[in-house]
Amino acid sequence: MSETHRDRVEALLDDAAVEHARLLAELPPELGRSLPVDAQGITRAIDHLAAAAGLSVNERRALIRPHAVNPAVMHARVFGGAPLARETVIGSFVEGARVRADALGTLADAVGGEALGSEVRALLVAHPPPLDATGPAVVAELRTTYDAQERAALAIANGLDRE
Repeated sequence: MSETHRDRVEALLDDAAVEHARLLAELPPELGRSLPVDAQGITRAIDHLAAAAGLSVNERRALIRPHAVNPAVMHARVFGGAPLARETVIGSFVEGARVRADALGTLADAVGGEALGSEVRALLVAHPPPLDATGPAVVAELRTTYDAQERAALAIANGLDRE
């Protein structure tokens, strides 16, 4: 039996979760707390789905290009290796989630047209990135957003498998 796109996306998400857990176990607790979520699995899933949907290399790059201007990247460009404030780190996770939400919507449209696009956007709108990077619930909100994005990637994979 050949691997489905859903199987591949699940494996990418699972592998990234294991890598994130391993990383957190190796870091001091205070540093680990600054990495409450990890988007590597979602990012890898987006790339897999985009390739499977037939997007060109340039189209796939365009999906992730906005990552180049997140708060952490901009901080590094201006201040070099100076330590980041927690709000900057969280802001980067929030901005990354916004970029991935746009990419997932675009992919859903490419794979399943308006029906899948609407389904994926409804899921993402129901679990948006936090508006405030300083609030006490920001980490829980981020985790909910990232979980919804993983479910969106799986929905897109299911759409590809139906083709």
